[in-house]
Amino acid sequence: MASAAAWEGPTAAELKAAGAEAIPGGVRVKGWVIQSHKGPILNAASLQRKPSDQVILDYDYTFTTPYCGSDAVVLNSGTTQASLDGCSTLCWEDTDDRIDLVALSAKEPILFYDEVILYEDELADNGISFLTVRVRVMPTGWFLLLRFWLRVDGVLMRLRDTRLHCSFGNNDGAKPLVLRECCWREATFASLSAKGYPSDSAAYADPNIIAQRLPIVMQKTQKLKIPN
Repeated sequence: MASAAAWEGPTAAELKAAGAEAIPGGVRVKGWVIQSHKGPILNAASLQRKPSDQVILDYDYTFTTPYCGSDAVVLNSGTTQASLDGCSTLCWEDTDDRIDLVALSAKEPILFYDEVILYEDELADNGISFLTVRVRVMPTGWFLLLRFWLRVDGVLMRLRDTRLHCSFGNNDGAKPLVLRECCWREATFASLSAKGYPSDSAAYADPNIIAQRLPIVMQKTQKLKIPN
């Protein structure tokens, strides 16, 4: 996926040719509205404590999260009807279908692109931990990647990807196809070194390059059931 800095946005002619229109912070195309809402998700606070006070921190210092995204049914009025985390009129079902990443690499106009860093931490100079989300919209559909990446130098690496792809389908009235693929990978530096891979942390700066070296811990694909 191209970097956000290198993308300058579509021309008015490209939007019109794709049957799309620009809206604040996003794009509307074939009945879908894709927007990016940027803003701080954490508010820093300063607490005054006495030197004698003991503060016990009980949390996962790697900031690992099982979060795979949240869904909501939104009415035309803009109000939220139900959350798909619980009961809803929409639901996901397991499927053997797979997101065609090769097809996604085909060249076609990008109507909208954005990347948001939800959080990032360098683990006191002992590695990196971040959660990001990327979205891009094309005339044929949209694609979203939610990625958690962790590297604790000399200890382990962890990659948790959630990919969502919507194919608009043809103009024959067929329903759009929405797939959600969750894949968790993890390996220790020791196990990778035993397979002949480098043990230097500098060799694992880009998760895109080393993802296939990490064994799969969990993988599943689901399809969104869209009512008539």
